[in-house]
Amino acid sequence: MTCTTLLKSTVALALALALAGLLTACGPRMGESRTESAPLQPNQRITLSEVVSSQLAPVNLADTDYLLLASEKRGLVLADMDGGEKLALDGGTVERFALQQLEENRWLVAVYDEDRGELQLRLLDVDPDSGEPQIRYLSAMATDAPQAAMCFSRQAGRTHLFAIDENGLGHEYVVHPREDAWQFTGIRPLYFGEQVSSCVVDDRHGKLLVAQPPLGIWRLNADAEMDEDREVFAAPAELAEEDFGGLWLDEAAGNLWLTAGQKVLAFNLNNPAEGTRFSRQLAELEPVSAVIQRGQLLALEEESDVVQRFQVALPEPAAEMQAFRAPVEIPRVAASGQTVPVKSGGDAADDPAIWVNPVNPSASLILGTDKKSGLNVYDLNGALVEQFPVGRLNNVDLRPIQHGSFVAIAAATNRTDPGVSLFGITASGKVDYLGLRNLDMEDPYGLCVYRKGADLMAWVSDKDSDLQLLQIMPGDGDIDWQLEQRATLAVESQVEGCVVDDEKQKLFFGEEDVGIWRLDIAGFLNGEAQPQLIAPVDGIRLAADVEGMGLYHKGERSYLVVSSQGNNSYALFSRSGSEFIGHFKVDINLDRNIDGSSETDGLEVSSAAFGDQYPDGLLVVQDGRNRMPSQRQNFKLVSWSDIATTLELK
Repeated sequence: MTCTTLLKSTVALALALALAGLLTACGPRMGESRTESAPLQPNQRITLSEVVSSQLAPVNLADTDYLLLASEKRGLVLADMDGGEKLALDGGTVERFALQQLEENRWLVAVYDEDRGELQLRLLDVDPDSGEPQIRYLSAMATDAPQAAMCFSRQAGRTHLFAIDENGLGHEYVVHPREDAWQFTGIRPLYFGEQVSSCVVDDRHGKLLVAQPPLGIWRLNADAEMDEDREVFAAPAELAEEDFGGLWLDEAAGNLWLTAGQKVLAFNLNNPAEGTRFSRQLAELEPVSAVIQRGQLLALEEESDVVQRFQVALPEPAAEMQAFRAPVEIPRVAASGQTVPVKSGGDAADDPAIWVNPVNPSASLILGTDKKSGLNVYDLNGALVEQFPVGRLNNVDLRPIQHGSFVAIAAATNRTDPGVSLFGITASGKVDYLGLRNLDMEDPYGLCVYRKGADLMAWVSDKDSDLQLLQIMPGDGDIDWQLEQRATLAVESQVEGCVVDDEKQKLFFGEEDVGIWRLDIAGFLNGEAQPQLIAPVDGIRLAADVEGMGLYHKGERSYLVVSSQGNNSYALFSRSGSEFIGHFKVDINLDRNIDGSSETDGLEVSSAAFGDQYPDGLLVVQDGRNRMPSQRQNFKLVSWSDIATTLELK
């Protein structure tokens, strides 16, 4: 992201927040009371010694309640509920920390140590011998700037850490054990601008919430494989103060707690439009951190040694939380490999094809389109073998052929000069460009190749029009190959992904917002058949857009594989497409430092045995968001053995 882009984004977001604030200022939101009560008086003061803290959090260890506090003098301090100190780190200046319970009696703590200029991970647990709390060092990572906010997230059984520095540059990491120390694996950068004060992650809804005075509180998707969808959770007018933060989640009740001036506020995580569920001013106190413990409110002033406890009527758990049901998790399969990124930036990688080397399967090739540049050829390790900068190629497919020079022909739609670009593949794996054949189309888009006896055929879609059936007429050299139109199939809306079952002569194509269609090609050519909708978009098995398609051929264990772009998953159907078998997502592989995949356009699958790494076949998918670190798009490789194991395919 350039500085100009970042500035424009920040200005746009600020305007959005300002507008939201003005709208809110026009009157109370639904369910919000503007009645102000007398300032709350504390019923207990818990006094500590030389802590100098601006953040606290409740923890429970061995059925005993404690308070964990950031200390500008001694790093972290754990105190009992009477103020008795149980343990502290040896020195260090800590103003902020993040806390996540790993399991009973085990808490993961992330701190920023100002003296050392590093993010540190610590484990807070119970000594098995003494039964007393202990805190242990796990690892550390130097940072370029002081960290202003940190928060943990749980994603697919992993621990993710969000850390945002004082300049507003955030980073997402996976933190995980590796041999003798824990490791920080970078996922992506995040951009906010200055004055971020705190953050939390609502794991139930998969949302990251960030306080940025005086602009407001942002809410965005915590999953890096989804669009950010950044939105205003609470606008400045609702907070009524220029300085706010101290975000803390009461997940059980579904409330977001925060401090604003002399007030403590609570919002409904499920329905922020409800307005503040709790708003009380504290007497003679301007808190910077507030939490709920055992039904009571605890608050801490900036750089203080005193925690104040308040007896107060707290809001009931949000009604939505009582009816809340976590969405069913789609199974995940770790990526096995990946290609190098494509040359072009932005949305560029699109569709792959797999050439199986019949003599040496481990020397097979992956062809992938860069829809801003041309065709890339990769080996099975993802290394770039060759590039063909021949135009804006969108979809590519191939089939074996009996020919004097080539053992396979690949075809790709070319949107620069509307037509189809042809490529020949030799027995040794050399790819030759055979040139462009123009078509009477506005915008050639989707494409799939198949064999009809000895004939090589291709279905090609016009982006805003129908599909054409073409025959690829072989030539002796590289200039006399021809395309001849055989039929036209009318469709109602945009079609890109398609695949043909050569043996059964069935065409499967995806109408992106509608679903999967099946066509008996012979019946259609005889005027006796029309497409049948066999799998409509339902938002669960298939979420629009319906994109890439491939057929895994292995006798009775043959499947139609489809990219369900709307929920970043891949749906498996029976070979006929009539039965839904299951679905999965492509996930992070921490051992190989490979991210998952998302927003997939094209895919291809093969049941060939490619060696030890892919003994039962290979799935190749385009990755719309290439993370770990953030780079240009590429293609992810997934072992079919892993898919079969995860989905328990028989």
